[in-house]
Amino acid sequence: MGIGLPAGAIIALAGFFGGWLAFDPVGDIPAALIAGIFLFFVPVFIEELVFRGVLLSWLATFSQRWGSWLSAFLFMLWHPLQALTFGPPWAAIFLQPSFLFATFILGIILTHIRIVTQSLWPVIAIHWTLVLAWKLFFGGPFY
Repeated sequence: MGIGLPAGAIIALAGFFGGWLAFDPVGDIPAALIAGIFLFFVPVFIEELVFRGVLLSWLATFSQRWGSWLSAFLFMLWHPLQALTFGPPWAAIFLQPSFLFATFILGIILTHIRIVTQSLWPVIAIHWTLVLAWKLFFGGPFY
């Protein structure tokens, strides 16, 4: 909790100043609920399994400190890679420096939590909550 609040404030400021975070609640609640279920699996569960599960565990065998930083950095780089290869409608957001900065900060925090708790479930819950909040209340694109 001690690092979560300052990190959340930094991420929120990056989003507001970057223009990809603004209070804009979704009106279609049934569609939002369906999207919420989908978002649990893609991107949250898969990303956490890869970056904080398999990758972090493998990298930590060499060095926990450098493995943590590299895992967070690769998590950040994954987002522009998605934008450039899959080209989702929100690709422009994934290429913004403020979004990449916020993603890196989130990656650091989630990696720390994963190491401290020795569990993927807290980071999955936090990542899912943040993605849901962004998409349902703060203008994150669905399509």
